[in-house]
Amino acid sequence: MWRKVVMAAALALTLAAPAPAEEVTGRFLLETHDGRRVTDSSFAGKVRMMAFGYTYCPDICPTTLATMAAALDLLSADEAAQVVPIFATVDPKRDTVAHLKDYMAAFGPAFVGLTGTPQMTDAAARAFKVRYQIHPPPGEARDSYLVDHSAGIYLMRRDGSFAARLGHMAGPDEVAARLRQVLAQ
Repeated sequence: MWRKVVMAAALALTLAAPAPAEEVTGRFLLETHDGRRVTDSSFAGKVRMMAFGYTYCPDICPTTLATMAAALDLLSADEAAQVVPIFATVDPKRDTVAHLKDYMAAFGPAFVGLTGTPQMTDAAARAFKVRYQIHPPPGEARDSYLVDHSAGIYLMRRDGSFAARLGHMAGPDEVAARLRQVLAQ
C-alpha cells in the first residue's frame, strides 16, 4: 500500500513539473464547444488564459476554471474583453462538443471549451508540455475512470507566444496581476 502512495506522489510531481518557456509552442487544431474548428491563430490579437484537464475531474479542473473566472472578474471590462479563457480537454472520449458546451456554461459566456480526436488533443497537450495519463476503467465501468494530468494556467501573448505558466494553486489576484502584465506587453 505504502509503495502505491509513493508511486502516485511521484507521478503527481512529474505531471506537475513546469514547462520551460522555449518548449511551449502553444499550437493546436481543435474543435470548440460550439462545433467550430479552430487553431491557435484563431485567437490572434487576444491574450489567452488556458487550462488543460477534463470535465469529470473531481476537484482541480473546476477549481482552476473558477479561479480563471474570478480573475476575469477582477479585470476591468476593457481588460477582460482582451482575454480569451480556454479549457482544453485531455479526455475527448467523454468530453464531446455537447458535453463541453454544458460544462463551460457554468464558468461564463466568455469561456471556450476545446476538444477533438484523441490525436488532436494529444498534439495540443504536447504543444503545451502537458502530461496526462488515462487510467483504464476496471471491469464493466468503461466510462468511469480518472485522468492524471498536469495542472496549471497558461498565459499566451496576443501573438500566441508563451508568456507564463501559473500553478493550479495560484489565486485569482495573482492570475489577474499576471494577465495585466501580459496585456501591457
